[in-house]
Amino acid sequence: MVEVAVASEIVASLFKESVFTKKKVKVGIISPCKAQVYAIGEKVKNYSADSNDDFSISVCSVDGFQGGEEDVIIVSTVRCNMNGVVGFLKNHQRANVALTRARHCLWILGNEATLIKRCTILKDIVIDAKKWGCFYNADEDKSFAQAIRVALVEHNQMHILLNMDSFLLKKARWKVSFSNDFLKSMSKVENAETCKEVLTLLENLANGWRQPLEMKKLFYHHGTSSQLLEQYKINGLLNLVWTVDILEENSYYFQILKVWDISPLSEMPRLANRLDILFENYTVDKMNRCKHKILNRSLVVPMRWPIGSNSCTEANPVQSLSKPLASLSLRDDSESSSTTFRSLGWQS
Repeated sequence: MVEVAVASEIVASLFKESVFTKKKVKVGIISPCKAQVYAIGEKVKNYSADSNDDFSISVCSVDGFQGGEEDVIIVSTVRCNMNGVVGFLKNHQRANVALTRARHCLWILGNEATLIKRCTILKDIVIDAKKWGCFYNADEDKSFAQAIRVALVEHNQMHILLNMDSFLLKKARWKVSFSNDFLKSMSKVENAETCKEVLTLLENLANGWRQPLEMKKLFYHHGTSSQLLEQYKINGLLNLVWTVDILEENSYYFQILKVWDISPLSEMPRLANRLDILFENYTVDKMNRCKHKILNRSLVVPMRWPIGSNSCTEANPVQSLSKPLASLSLRDDSESSSTTFRSLGWQS
């Protein structure tokens, strides 16, 4: 379904360009799998039915396209497996039919790891495409990435996105770790809009955005976890619960985001009590490292310390925020100093 989503986005871009330039474009989409032909056909049928005479689209199986040509051809190879099995397209004659139908432009959609696993014509094509700078990761394009995200959510494949190597998180400022409770809770969420809202929030958090202070406290708790716990509202019904945690890696301590659960407000006290037990085992130094906060403009950035370094001082927002101002030259007299800080938006 990811290939269906990407094929649809390519068609949408071609249609928009055809309308803008008033040039005729004939698009053909080929797939060896009948179910894929049907799925793509359903996704792009609005373009097929459009009254615009300059744009036409046809979706067929490989055999159905034999002898035909179009300006642009999109091939969906479908297969995605660890064994490199490409199915129908391992046959050179049928692969030749699929790959020679384009007059001007050919797009091949597929899973790289599958296509290059075995010595097939598709492996040669991937290697050649890379050689000529014609190989692209679909998720690096914003419109494709959004379409892929929607497709994965709609087909209950969110676990692919909740992976540190996913396009959603791999380039983010913060590393994100998910508890088993959160993953189980997400697997039970049936509302697609709620899933999309959770993903958007996670992406924003991983890139350093934080909710205004007055909106954070949805319930009040007096245990140890209250020092770290963050609660953000989702879709008016659920709450995303997370903290900053510390990871040891390559001789450094790193701040990471730990997402504990997504739950209704009524379950929050129970979750907080469980986390109290966990955080009671944290040393004072580890707690201070978790609470330490540094801003880069309006975004919170993760901190790191060499293992064995002096203990981290208790987090102080003013102290952290004042570091970027260290290079400013302030006069010693109190009147001059207070005036300077007021002009920067500070309040005593």
